[in-house]
Amino acid sequence: MIINHHLNAFIMKIHKNRLLIIGSGNIFKKHIDVIHKQNNDFEISGIVEKDVKKINQLKKKYKYPIFQDLKVAIKNCQFDLACVLTDSGSHAKIAIEILKSGKSVIIEKPIALSLVDAEKIVKLEQNSKGLNVFVVKQNRFNVAIVKLKEAIKKKRFGKIFLATIRVRWMRDRKYYESARWRGKWRTDGGVLCNQAIHHIDLLQWLVGDVKKVFSMNSTVSAPIETEDTAVGVLKFKNGASGIIEATTACRPSNLEGSISILGTKGTVIIDGFSANKITEWNFIKKNKSDKSIIKGLDNPKKVFAYAHSKFYEYVHNQTRKKNKNNFLNAKEATKSLKVVNALIKSNFTKKEVYLSKNLLKTKLGR
Repeated sequence: MIINHHLNAFIMKIHKNRLLIIGSGNIFKKHIDVIHKQNNDFEISGIVEKDVKKINQLKKKYKYPIFQDLKVAIKNCQFDLACVLTDSGSHAKIAIEILKSGKSVIIEKPIALSLVDAEKIVKLEQNSKGLNVFVVKQNRFNVAIVKLKEAIKKKRFGKIFLATIRVRWMRDRKYYESARWRGKWRTDGGVLCNQAIHHIDLLQWLVGDVKKVFSMNSTVSAPIETEDTAVGVLKFKNGASGIIEATTACRPSNLEGSISILGTKGTVIIDGFSANKITEWNFIKKNKSDKSIIKGLDNPKKVFAYAHSKFYEYVHNQTRKKNKNNFLNAKEATKSLKVVNALIKSNFTKKEVYLSKNLLKTKLGR
């Protein structure tokens, strides 16, 4: 019994993923809290933060090694995965440096701002031996989205002809002024790239590859150089049409982050703040499983940050499997970034933009 106990403890230890966390901005707390609740699947080896004031705050709260320089951290910290939580504009540079050091990487959305940088990450992952890129697309793990994906795979919709996302959120002046990188083309990318990209990811992941887009964007109330409001029309390769409505100018508070799928044999609407609650689930041909999919079906409230928790659970399982079929890889994450680049290019050219055309030079990342 004693031998088995020590053996299990040893196995648990060697199966831990050692994490180097880079950046301690707004999303940092959610990530670190989720990591702490992951049943010993992860351990934090260190934190990298450039800001001296934040470093002092981190040292007061945590006992982990704190590094101000990424190169020093890579050289001196023993880790398996780096978790990039910095501003959007720096994601690519940091991820590339991590991959070149021979380590796998978790990247908060978006994978990058420019497609040139995103493609560099794709190539590094594909050409590496055993390295993984995990881009944080946590909404794919929402219970409602999982059910929706299953229904699409079973062809319950018939032919999908229309799909819509609505991101009606509130971000006030204080939000944009809280960090210098917000609202800039070079470091943020605006409402499409920063806020709506999660829903755009769901749109293309559920419905299929996008053929062309047309978009009209504007800045309504935010003190920024990028847009805070965007509308877009999409045509998918399979013939379906799509509509994007995204804004951070919603007042006085957040309204919704929803997705609707309409097919010749059924309709589903998933509402909530981040496409997490089923409000319509209706098919011509009923299934026994439909009885369990009631209106209002949501993520379990007892699980802290459910979608992020499922993301980290997935990362842990993927790093321990020989089958490397990772559906959060760099190539997959680049699909939604390509749609965003096309939408932004369309707004400035006032023309339809085909995703098969050159999208390497847009405002994003510049």
